[in-house]
Amino acid sequence: MSNLYLEVGNVEAERSVLGAMLMDAGSASYGLGALTVDTFSDLDPRNKLVFQAMVDLADQGKPIDPQMVTDRLINAKTYHDAGEADYLAQLIESRINPDNVEHYVRLIRDQALLRDYLKEMDSIERDFKDGSYEDIGTFVSTSTDRLDRISSKRQVGQFLDAATVAEIVRNQIDQESKYANRYLTGVDTGFKRLNKITHGWQKNSLIILAARPSVGKTALAINFAYNAATYSRGGSVAFFSCEMDNASIMKRLLSAVSNVEADHLQTGDLDDRDREKINSGIELIKKTNLFFDDTPNALVGDIIAKAKKLKSAHPDLCLIVIDYLNILGTAEKYESKNIEIGEITKSLKGLARDLQIPVICLAQINRKADDNNDGRPTMSNLKDSGNIEQDADLILILSRSDYGRKKRDPQAGSYVDNLNQQLEANRKAGKDKASMSISNIEIAKNRNGPLGNITLVFSKSYSRFDNPSLEMERQIAEASGNPLLDDDE
Repeated sequence: MSNLYLEVGNVEAERSVLGAMLMDAGSASYGLGALTVDTFSDLDPRNKLVFQAMVDLADQGKPIDPQMVTDRLINAKTYHDAGEADYLAQLIESRINPDNVEHYVRLIRDQALLRDYLKEMDSIERDFKDGSYEDIGTFVSTSTDRLDRISSKRQVGQFLDAATVAEIVRNQIDQESKYANRYLTGVDTGFKRLNKITHGWQKNSLIILAARPSVGKTALAINFAYNAATYSRGGSVAFFSCEMDNASIMKRLLSAVSNVEADHLQTGDLDDRDREKINSGIELIKKTNLFFDDTPNALVGDIIAKAKKLKSAHPDLCLIVIDYLNILGTAEKYESKNIEIGEITKSLKGLARDLQIPVICLAQINRKADDNNDGRPTMSNLKDSGNIEQDADLILILSRSDYGRKKRDPQAGSYVDNLNQQLEANRKAGKDKASMSISNIEIAKNRNGPLGNITLVFSKSYSRFDNPSLEMERQIAEASGNPLLDDDE
């Protein structure tokens, strides 16, 4: 019987729960509250390492998703032992419906209890062989008590003990506010505060993402597409690129997912660590249902036909992204580009309603935006505006304080400029590898909700946008005279 407990465990249940935790915020909260590292068996040590990475992220106040767990494993130097990208992909494939997580957690806890029981029996046997008892009666009584203490921890039917329930609730309270999908009724944007204002990308909606050239709207659109494909439980996403080819789009996405500089991907100047991160990123991207079309100078009618065909083949299509509006064409000729753009936006709004999914379309901001009093573009600066304002349900205007602003608000501009300078100084000093800047998304129109401003951190080197810290958001908001409300925190 010696060491028999080492052979006890349900590896498949462990993998199923870990996969669910990687992809679902509620499952992660429940798993963190109901399980510990020691609850996992030694039959597959990789499971303990992955769960430990999740625990570390939770302790640091960070959300749990495949990329965050990958980064944590790499930083903890346990990435190789945890099976690298292949094993994380296997976990994601093994994930179960979040509604069934409680059942599988119970299986894991029961196996852990059985291990503890057999381990205690092993200890009792050793005590007997060593003669570590005064008399048989005392030995039997003490041994029975030791085993009873373990067996009393077993869950009965659907019951959980109060300590476990309390821990689960505490994790839910602490964790769920950190996840991007807290306020969702639509498709996950991937950004907490944007989700809070919009409640996600809503079906039937035409969403316009506008910016001046080179501000980062294509990079943000790629982030939106990947976030939707990653966090929408396997939902399919279509990305129409009318300007860049598929390989260029994929390199930007891979840079964002793997945290390898885009320039290094372009030149092939990669070290072993970069290649390791790229392989991990590729495996994560391969698990999404992202579809790309890079037909140049596309006609809106062709895009609509392709989107409907994709929807027929993939009923889970949850988002369409089009880059970008101003170079789309129509089969008919119109008197002006303004009229043509108006027809295109009407057609895209019709597509969103026909397929009952959100459609994000990028748009250009004209040069006159630089002459605005605060230097930020507005809806009136939409190039070839046509019926954009009328047809769009949501208009997002992206701007960067370090790009294209001749006139600035003296307080907000000064603070953000200083913050950008500090971020650049950190990069030069080696504290941060990426070149970063503060970006602002103004929700200029929201047919079904409030307006507002969202702060994001743009890592230019990686074509990646991230949520800022709450402290950074608060300081930027206060500097602009619009402090965050208590319920925003």
